[in-house]
Amino acid sequence: MYKIGKITNTHGIKGEVKIFNMSDFNRFSVGKEIYVLQKGEKIYFTIERIRTQKNILIIKFKGYDDINLIEAYKGLELYSDDLVTDELEEDDYHYSDLIDLDVFDLNHQKLGTVKSIIPVPQGHLLEILTIEGKKALVPFNQAFIEDVLKDSIIIKPIEGLL
Repeated sequence: MYKIGKITNTHGIKGEVKIFNMSDFNRFSVGKEIYVLQKGEKIYFTIERIRTQKNILIIKFKGYDDINLIEAYKGLELYSDDLVTDELEEDDYHYSDLIDLDVFDLNHQKLGTVKSIIPVPQGHLLEILTIEGKKALVPFNQAFIEDVLKDSIIIKPIEGLL
């Protein structure tokens, strides 16, 4: 299960919704099946139409032709079960593969654990909860990341970073 977006609002009266895209991959396309979780139940939607408006997606789901049918899903997060590993290039990672990895320095001293990935215009930041219980942000690029292993991340810390 991959969190891919959030229904932020309705758009017009014919069942379209505004979606904030939270995925680095193209998970929104005509015919694609995605879902929300409502009270622990998966509710599936099939994308009928899609267009962009600034940096928001406007999507129409099959069978939802009226604002009253779709309004109950406003504010819910969208998910996909599609694995897109074939789209990963070398040194690309799924957010879920990085979350909860332990972070070490070049001397193999544990510095903390990755708690989230924050997209920024320049790339991504790793939010690390340090072993002292503080939060630290580390740019996820070659200047700061030495290696990403299956169970940990090795970083090149600079003074004041952590």
